Amino acid sequence: MSAFVANARWEILRLFRSQRIFLWLIPPVAGPIGSGIAFLYLRVPSNAVALILGLFVTGGLAGLVMLDLAALSLGEELSRRAHLVAWVLPQRRGPMLSGRLAVVFGGSLGAFAVGAALLWPVADALVPATAGPALIPLAPTHLFLGLLSLLFFLGSVTFTASTITRSASEALVVGVLGSVVTVAVAGFLLVQHDLTALFPVALSVVAAVLLGASVVRVSKMES
Repeated sequence: MSAFVANARWEILRLFRSQRIFLWLIPPVAGPIGSGIAFLYLRVPSNAVALILGLFVTGGLAGLVMLDLAALSLGEELSRRAHLVAWVLPQRRGPMLSGRLAVVFGGSLGAFAVGAALLWPVADALVPATAGPALIPLAPTHLFLGLLSLLFFLGSVTFTASTITRSASEALVVGVLGSVVTVAVAGFLLVQHDLTALFPVALSVVAAVLLGASVVRVSKMES
């Protein structure tokens, strides 16, 4: 546990020194503000539709942050081959990666959760709580949970790509392509009325498998 905590603290310090840690302010600040402007400009007809629109806006911002931090969490070191110096330290790579990934994933998902929580009072203040037309067949709470699993999946895909390509830029491209394909599949299932809870659960399972395989790959790297 001490190695896990030490590496988590090191990742926080590394993000602070590079000023990337301030990226976590984007979803909880720009998400509700941008959504509120959209509510007024588009004249959203109902509170539920407003929440769905706001969740998409905030989730999109959080996705950009997740992709960036996941790509740079290890890809930056692999591209510079800095790990050849850092990994000679007497520590296991499993706790090392777990601590660093916990910060990246936990911070990004937490930033989205805070931004999503702030959407409710913004929507209540700007949009009347009327039934309105069912423009999108999604419940806001279900969409929130689905976006959490999507962000987790996209971060895992991006991190896995960084361990394969050993390049942060290439991993970021893979993450963007993965997000486009995943959203397209979800949209198709939604139109066909086949989008169920199984889809986000499957994304979470695949993401966990990818992370586990990546940790094993990195443990065997340059050994």
